[in-house]
Amino acid sequence: MEIRKIQVTGGSSFMVTLPKEWAESVGIKKNASVGLLPQSDGCLMICPEGSSTSQTHSTKLIDVTDIHDMTLFYRQLIGAYIAGHSTIEIRSETGLRTTITSVASNFVQIAIGLEILEEDDIHIVIKDLINQDELRPIKSIERMKILVRNMLNDVLNALDKKDPKYLEDMENRDLEIDRLNWLISRQVNIHQKDVTISRRLGADIMTISRCGTVSKTIERIGDHAIVLSKNLRSLIEDDSTNIVDAEIVATGRDVVTLFSDSIATWVAKDMVVANECITRGEELVSKSISISAMSENLEGKGALAAKIIAESVKRIAEYSMDISEMTINAAME
Repeated sequence: MEIRKIQVTGGSSFMVTLPKEWAESVGIKKNASVGLLPQSDGCLMICPEGSSTSQTHSTKLIDVTDIHDMTLFYRQLIGAYIAGHSTIEIRSETGLRTTITSVASNFVQIAIGLEILEEDDIHIVIKDLINQDELRPIKSIERMKILVRNMLNDVLNALDKKDPKYLEDMENRDLEIDRLNWLISRQVNIHQKDVTISRRLGADIMTISRCGTVSKTIERIGDHAIVLSKNLRSLIEDDSTNIVDAEIVATGRDVVTLFSDSIATWVAKDMVVANECITRGEELVSKSISISAMSENLEGKGALAAKIIAESVKRIAEYSMDISEMTINAAME
């Protein structure tokens, strides 16, 4: 950090000179205007007029000439997207293999906001077409909540009504949750690189950053919904597990309500209700442990499935409590 002394001009105005190297590097000249943005920690950010950080308009080049592991390539694409690069260029001087173009095409169809703008034998250019000023991470969090809540309710309905039709299309719904989690993680990185976006949206960077943590927690709850759906069929097909089934449904519905309330509390920063959610969560964790103990009296696939399901219900309750704890932490700032 470069330290400069404050001077007084005109008897009342404070003045500080700007570092010449920095001013020249961002194109500041005589009579140019700069923006002054007060920060929550008491700092003052200086922004050249009409500027945004170079990171928010950056290009990530992925050289695939020597890449033959398509899983690695797919993860590189996800990483470049989440990192916040506005353009991803895929290049191979020896020519793009069909496996590379196929993975790139599938990725663009899954990731929110991307389009392939250029493509030839040796390179592909993927561009983010979303206006960041139109995106609000908290809205994406609320959408994730609805998707996960509906998945959990359908899982419980399948067990309650002994009807596996409620379990249809779970994988695609989980993929939608993953897409939103990627988007929120991307938004967090973009906001951290260009804090002027948060200012324009009337949000603070700490709230935006927390969205990434909450989003990941919701995504993990969605993963547990998949675990539940995969293990429910053993219980649906086995009438000897009916007593445990009823306990799972009753406790599960309370856990779903806890999850929804935790998200709503986090959005509202209501620490009183958040504290109540934590207390309810502790009770539901105890009930889940009791269900797990009940499953030990079962036999065959039903016993194992019930134990796995009870553990997932417990983890969902614990994740919901984590969100409520984040609410209290945020409200205490």
